[in-house]
Amino acid sequence: MPLRRTAQIAAALALVAVSVWVVRGKKWEVLRKPAISATTEVGPASKPRSAAEVIPQLQDPPKRTGITIKDLIAGKVPQLNQLQVDAFLKNQGRTSVNLLAASRLLNDLSFAREAAKADPKDPAVQLELALRGETPEEKSAALAAFREAAPDNSLGDFLAAHQAFATGDAGAAGLALVQSLDNPLYADFTQQIIAGSEQAYRDAGYEPTSAFAAAMFSSTLEHLQSVRDVSDTLKQLQDEFIRTADFDAAEPTVIIGVTLGQRLQEQSPYLIDQFTGIVIEKKFLEQLDPLTQAGPGGQTAGERLDALDARLLEIRTLAPAYGEKLATADAATLSQYVAKVKADGELAAMRWLVEKK
Repeated sequence: MPLRRTAQIAAALALVAVSVWVVRGKKWEVLRKPAISATTEVGPASKPRSAAEVIPQLQDPPKRTGITIKDLIAGKVPQLNQLQVDAFLKNQGRTSVNLLAASRLLNDLSFAREAAKADPKDPAVQLELALRGETPEEKSAALAAFREAAPDNSLGDFLAAHQAFATGDAGAAGLALVQSLDNPLYADFTQQIIAGSEQAYRDAGYEPTSAFAAAMFSSTLEHLQSVRDVSDTLKQLQDEFIRTADFDAAEPTVIIGVTLGQRLQEQSPYLIDQFTGIVIEKKFLEQLDPLTQAGPGGQTAGERLDALDARLLEIRTLAPAYGEKLATADAATLSQYVAKVKADGELAAMRWLVEKK
């Protein structure tokens, strides 16, 4: 039977029913990871650097203005200090994006909170606090503000489902996931934050290519762990429904899981998001009849799986030559590569670099 848009109603009913299933004493704990438990201990709060840390930097600030790709591949990512970040904010302004970049570069949430105070309706700022807040209360409040500021961004729905699953409220999780089907946008603002970080490295004296590479390698992607957790829980629900031959309840989990995987692939320029999206989509398609209509443009599940496998094969085939070429490219080639990443995404830039004579 084709995957139908009208299955949204079935999704709500099926996933709300899971809460009843929990109350009846079924093994809900099997469907939850300890990593997303509501009782997970919260780590210590981030703090601004002290004067004792800053004074040595004043006396002997780092002078390095370049970084090689080999250094970055080896994990030697340059770190900006408090003085450099403060100078960046003074030069470029304390905009929301610049404050978020500063928050990431120094692992200091005070910058994100400053941005939230200045513009509480900025969705990028609220998303940052929803992902990186220091307490469950801060994360919950920021997530609510994010969904209000960007009601058409399905990432808010997936994060709400993640939060609800973590507290055992499967009914609320189901409603959030159904709502995600009506919100085709998936925006995590990573590009903007990387651009801000790149400018900070440039202001600190790094040449453009090195600044971009350092910003890319120092970026973090907290949202991916949350959506992976949601997809894992959905897959476990799908498996349980199939085990009990409740195929009407299983169908909506497939629709939502496939949709999540496809949005990651379609709306992010970065390879890690696309790879994650492929893995998520594949695990929901693999249990379908190959003739089930499930992919873009009327593709069957079998055809879509073949297309995803071809893309994975291309990435694995490109990777060895890409790494070698990236490590040995001259300055002009690296500059062109960076421009390609920004304009066309990482995968297109990889293809271009490998095919370049």
